Order: sequence, then C-alpha cells, then structure tokens
Amino acid sequence: MSDASCCTKCRCEIAFANLILRLWVGLRLFMAGIDKFRDKATKLYNFSDWTTLKANVKPLFDNMTKETFLPDIMVANYVFVLSYALIIVGAWVIVGLFTRLSLFVAGLLFVSLSFGLMALPDDDQAVFRGIEVAITAFALVTASRQHNRLSLDGLLFRPKAD
Repeated sequence: MSDASCCTKCRCEIAFANLILRLWVGLRLFMAGIDKFRDKATKLYNFSDWTTLKANVKPLFDNMTKETFLPDIMVANYVFVLSYALIIVGAWVIVGLFTRLSLFVAGLLFVSLSFGLMALPDDDQAVFRGIEVAITAFALVTASRQHNRLSLDGLLFRPKAD
C-alpha cells in the first residue's frame, strides 16, 4: 500500500479524536456563552431580557476599561457580542456545521480572550486560553475531509465514492 492511498483513507482513531476535541471546544464555548445569560441570584437563564446579560458582563467591562489601554466603546461592543458569538460558534462546533470554519472562528475567539487577558495582564489565565487555542488547533488539524465523518458536514457532504 502506498503512502498516497494510506492518506486518503479514513482512520477511525483520528475521526474519534476529532469528535472528542470538537465536543470539548464546542461545549466550552457554548457553556461559557449561556452562562452570561444566567441570573446569579435565581440561577435561571433569561435570554430575552438583556438586564441579566448586562449585569453579568459589567464586571468584565469595568475591569477591562479600568485596567487596560483598550477604548471603552471597543470593550463595550466586544463583551456584548462575545456572549452571542460563544453560543453560536459553540453550537456550530458541537454539531460539526461548517466544521473547519467554525473551529477556526473558535480559535480566534480564544485568541481574542487571550488578548484581553494579556492586556490586563493576567498571565495565568492567558496561559489557560493558550491551552484552549492549542486544543482548538489540534481539532482543526484533525478535521480533514477524510476524518470529519462524525459531524453534520461529514454526514451531509460525504463524497459519493465512499
């Protein structure tokens, strides 16, 4: 068997590794996003009322505007959009919709979170985000067409020759 034909076949362990990594990355993003909508007093989630979201991101906004060089308007827009981006991208990664694109965007989200922590500077938490970036990058590496079979993309867009 030649090396070329070996590389085009699906290896189950890589497909399973991709699924496990994708689930971890997606759940990490999704759960972080929905937590922004949880009322800390009642422990209930409220997606229709922005007061809960504003109350949950206010400490982050205050810390970032007070302790960093970042402009207030940039931080305000970021912390608001971040909650929705975490949920949407997390869901895409979990189900494997636009798998490579969603993993790439997930990596960029982790990098953007790292940037904010580096601006504080919060070196310990920035390192943890770096680990998440590495896990996301590894998930992206294992998301080749041959090994992305355990995803919505793999099920819907599988080549006919298989």
